[in-house]
Amino acid sequence: MEEEARKMGIKVKRAMYREVVFDLNNENSKVYVAGEEITAKNTMGVWFRVAGTKSGKYTEGRNMLIRFLQKKGIYCVNGEGYLHWTRMGKIAQHALYIVEGIPVVPTKIFYQKSQILEMFNSHHHFSSSGESAMQAQYRCEKDGFDLNIFPIITKHERGYQGRSVRKFENWGEMEKFLGKINEKNLGMFLWQKYLPTKWDLRVIVIGGKAIGAMKRLAVGEEFRSNYSLGGKVERWELSEIEKELAQNVAKVCKLDYCGVDIMKGPNPSALRASPLDRGVYKEEDYQNYVLEVNRQCQFKGFEQATGVNVGRAVVEMILKMT
Repeated sequence: MEEEARKMGIKVKRAMYREVVFDLNNENSKVYVAGEEITAKNTMGVWFRVAGTKSGKYTEGRNMLIRFLQKKGIYCVNGEGYLHWTRMGKIAQHALYIVEGIPVVPTKIFYQKSQILEMFNSHHHFSSSGESAMQAQYRCEKDGFDLNIFPIITKHERGYQGRSVRKFENWGEMEKFLGKINEKNLGMFLWQKYLPTKWDLRVIVIGGKAIGAMKRLAVGEEFRSNYSLGGKVERWELSEIEKELAQNVAKVCKLDYCGVDIMKGPNPSALRASPLDRGVYKEEDYQNYVLEVNRQCQFKGFEQATGVNVGRAVVEMILKMT
């Protein structure tokens, strides 16, 4: 993006969060970045990268910077989204998607290990009231899990680039994982039924418009399709339904720039089909599930796969908004 801006004759200044200084003095308050005061005369727009650290000092500083800059009339990419969600983890996203009617993979969140054990037992035993196998199967699927509960996926709510995602093939593997985590941190994990698709879509949305998509495919025994984990990427021609879904995610999340991850999986009616018919799905048996949105997504692999110049598109959006 920096290279594209310079090609367009625009000066770019890169700085670390630790180089920001706030001088809070009522109506005379100022903000400095790398020793230079930021004003509407010398700055037309600001692009933010990940504001890390466990303390959250940089996320708070980023948001204070956004408030300062917006008051000065300086455009901040994803400004409203950052102010609305200081941290936009997977759990907060799932809550928003459910409220907004955006489809997600059936997910469970637990706060006690005993709750997981209870769920596991309930999916492997019929009720004492004489529940039939078919009734038990339907009940379990309605709750978001197949009677054959494994494989199961778990992911940390603040994980990134697929690194926190784990797959369990059986209860022994899952129990071993549970033994390694402190119960007080259990509520930071999402538990989902594994979808065997082994590929997903990354759609980049800029200024409310989906500019393209790449298909990310897991390679070999690896089930995760992330480009950073060695996944293959190729261009994907978006359908109107996929475009509208990605654009809607960006809209409800108040994001000017983002990457929306979509996975194809069997819809609920297909899941309720006879077990003998499973694995043979028609196109209409699939539906789109939003995995998550990334408001600071990298785009090297995306540009290679699609040929879309994302960096230039972002610079053009900033120019349009100033």
